[in-house]
This record gives sequence, C-alpha cells and structure tokens, in this order.
Amino acid sequence: MIRISFLRWAPVFALIICSCSIEMDQVSETPPVENPPLITSTSKFPVTHIPVNWAHLNLTGRLIYLSSMEAGDELTSSIQMLDLVTGEIATILSIPGAWIYYATVSPDAKFLVMSYAPPERSNSSSSRSLYVVPLDGSTDPQALFAPPTPADRYTQAEWSPDGKYIYYVHYNQDHQPAGQFFEDYDLWRMTHPGGEREKIVEHAFWPRLTPDSARLVYVTLDPATGKNELFVTTSDGSNPERVALSGSQMPEIIDAPIFAPDGQSILFSAPEPEQAYQPNLFESLLGIQVVKAHSVPSDWWSVPLTGGVPTQLTNIQTINLFASISPDQKHIASLSGEGLFVMELDGSNLTQLMFDQGVHGTVSWIP
Repeated sequence: MIRISFLRWAPVFALIICSCSIEMDQVSETPPVENPPLITSTSKFPVTHIPVNWAHLNLTGRLIYLSSMEAGDELTSSIQMLDLVTGEIATILSIPGAWIYYATVSPDAKFLVMSYAPPERSNSSSSRSLYVVPLDGSTDPQALFAPPTPADRYTQAEWSPDGKYIYYVHYNQDHQPAGQFFEDYDLWRMTHPGGEREKIVEHAFWPRLTPDSARLVYVTLDPATGKNELFVTTSDGSNPERVALSGSQMPEIIDAPIFAPDGQSILFSAPEPEQAYQPNLFESLLGIQVVKAHSVPSDWWSVPLTGGVPTQLTNIQTINLFASISPDQKHIASLSGEGLFVMELDGSNLTQLMFDQGVHGTVSWIP
C-alpha cells in the first residue's frame, strides 16, 4: 500500500515498475486468435476490446479491477470491467483528480464498495473514505459514513459473501507517534444495510472471508517494528488462531491473503526472504510510506491453515499482487504491477491476460 500525493504518484510508480518485471518464462504461451469475430458492444459504458488470447482456457465471467492514467498534471482513476469471453473492457467509473485505493463487488454483483480519495477541489472531509456505487453506474458514489475527523482514513473494504457486513481497515494519520514508520491499522466491520460499526481486531489489515462468511483471515502489523503474522478468526474477530509459518523460506512480510477454495490453506503475497523491505532515501525524501510487500517484487505463496512451511506457487517477481478466485473455483485471477493474469490453484499454467502498468489495487472475479 502506498501513500503519496496525486501529482507525485506517476514518476514514483514508474520508478518502482522499472525495478521489477514478470519473468515471462513462467507465463504460458497463448495461441493467437485467428480472425477474431467482430463484437458489437451492448454496454452502456465506454468500451474497448482486446484479443481473447486466453480462449483455450475456457474462462467465463468478468473481472472488475482498478486502473489509472495521468494526462498532463491530472491523475484519473477508473474502475473497469473485462469480459473474459468477449475481451470487452468497459469503464464503469472514471474520476479525474482522484485516486481509488481499493474496490470490491457485493455478493449480488449489483454494487461496489470502494476506498478512494476524492479530488482535492471537492473539499472532502477526508482524503480517503468509503463509498458505495451501483455496478451499472446509475448513480454517483455515495459515502457510507462521515469520518469523525479529516485525519481518519479508511481502506481495504471487503463485502462478506453473505452480504450482511462490510469489513474495512481504519487508521488515523495524526495518531502516529513521531518516528514510527508503520501506521497503526484497526479492522472494523459494519452491518449493511444499517450502518452499525464495530472494531473487531486491533493492529490488523487485509481482511478476507471464507465463501460461507464463517471465518476471517487477516494480517497483523506491529506498528513499531513492521512485523507481520497471519491470523484466522471467526467472522466477528473472536477466537483468533495464529497461522504459524516455519522453515528456511519463511517470508518476513505478508500481503493480500485469501482463503483457497478448499478452506484448508491460505494464499498470500510476499517477497522472498532476502528481499525484506527498508525505505530508500528517495522514498524517505518524498514522504512515501510503503507498507508490506505491495511495494517490492513478490510472489504467491500457500500455507496450510494449521501453519507450517509455505510453498512458493509462482516465480514472477512483480509488485501489487492481489487475487480473486473464479466463481467455479478452478482458477485464480491476479492483479499485478504489470496487468492481469490467471493461473491454476497451484500456480501452474500462468497466463497473461493484459499487460497494463496502469492497473493497480484490487480485482474481483464475478459471474
């Protein structure tokens, strides 16, 4: 996760991107599509098309993901939708002068909840808060609640699969002691609809739930040392159990966990142990606060729910990894600092869908 002013984002992101790349020797070759059919769009959104070079995988559904681009001195963030059958890319929402950090789709695929910073000219009470917007784009984003102070920040919002709660992460930038590099995150949930909010875990972020909404996985963060640990609890944050990692390849930092479809293991993003992150002089001078492996070349790992030695699933060394399981639970869609790709549950048959360095944040795979 990167905290940085809008106008400084583009050159910094470019420098980070230049430092890592997917090793394409692991990516499966995709046969070209000969004479692709002419597709007439029926979408109400602005659309483009890309070749469906992954047609041999027989993928279905849509990927909802974040993208951004800079024109002149203004950054525009967008929420886009890729149809995996037709290759149609529709722009659901585009906000000039804003930065969207995180977005997830409701279980009925009718709404998005997102964390974003409105344009500075809008005089918003917070530079990062939670909003809900219809997936069909019929209305503008509506704030879930008003932040108590301008220093309160909200991000990493996840809808529970049963639709009853929205889980999210909160911190207050003014409550950070001098000299403490890492922010102090807390994990909350709110009923939806209803809006009743409760803090369920302290010093934690990256919430994801099992498909039955019974269990919650998250990453704890010691704000003084930056140390990470994986925990699994019941959905209300009670009965926490640490997922103890062991072995010589134990990652020092952990990102973006998600339950595997069988519910017996957890996938997470992490750099190899020797790539533990420390801020460099450039980042310190610009005031960039980079938290977790999102900022450094990383891979997908898996560990049993009971703990043990993590298994490295990929060898791609890229940044900003975030995953979503396909509705048929046979594939994993992964967003990275270089675009979108899919792979099988064990990390094999990795296939690039789209190369786009403007893609960032999150991806959701819906029917």
